[in-house]
Amino acid sequence: MRVFFLGGKGGVGKTTLACALALRLPPPVLLLSTDPAHSLADALPDPPEHITLKQLDPRAEMESYKRKLLALSSAFLSQEALRRMESLVRSLEESPGIEDVLIFEALTRELTQNNGLYENVVVDTAPTGHTLGLLKTVKNIGDLLTEVINIKEKIEKLRSYAKSKKHEQALKVLKERNERFEKFAKIVRERSAFLPVLTPDKLSLLETKRLLHSLQHFGIKVNTLIVNKVLPKSSNDPYLEKLAKQQDKYIKEIREAFPNKKVITIPMLEEEPVGRERLRTLSALLRL
Repeated sequence: MRVFFLGGKGGVGKTTLACALALRLPPPVLLLSTDPAHSLADALPDPPEHITLKQLDPRAEMESYKRKLLALSSAFLSQEALRRMESLVRSLEESPGIEDVLIFEALTRELTQNNGLYENVVVDTAPTGHTLGLLKTVKNIGDLLTEVINIKEKIEKLRSYAKSKKHEQALKVLKERNERFEKFAKIVRERSAFLPVLTPDKLSLLETKRLLHSLQHFGIKVNTLIVNKVLPKSSNDPYLEKLAKQQDKYIKEIREAFPNKKVITIPMLEEEPVGRERLRTLSALLRL
């Protein structure tokens, strides 16, 4: 199974390019969205049979997460502490960064449980800030779970908790999650390609530089960049011609900023690439 992550700032065309890439790859293909404001089904309302389209739902994940968290907490907490925990869990929906945690949970399940079921997986990620938050969550939760498991095992030995099925179940859940996160990290490192998408303008270039720096920090390699919505160089409209020259300037800067990366340029299409047939036109341009 090969996994392709498409990332970048909002509005650069990640969703349409993710759909176009899914149409180009050998089947079967899983097409996923981690963006809370997902629009995969809008871009590809008529997916072919070999493409499974899934839009991760943070609300549904929240309800599932709360149930599991309370079940796990019951193994560690007294009744009084558990009642306080229930009140805390109810406030989770407003917690900063909770969407990153929920999406991460869902994404790890999708990629580890479906490993081997699909030839290719395409992930349409949220805008850069959410994506980097997701990557930080991968590392932080993995480190935290390892530490929690170590502490829990020591407590069990010291206090002879092994006789308690509830505590054994709690430890089993923690270990299962940690193993799942490790499998996910291995898939990201060994069988994934991260494809930054940008448009030929200053802000997009600056954000892509920050994105690649952060990806490098997390040990994720990037070999290819996709520059989307490139205008034709010649035009009868003076404004469009001037804008095209400006874009050309930034495309040169992109190539200079990333000299060791393959840069794919995608022209601005005459018709909005929505639906299978129009997306196939875009798909033909994605020569990775």
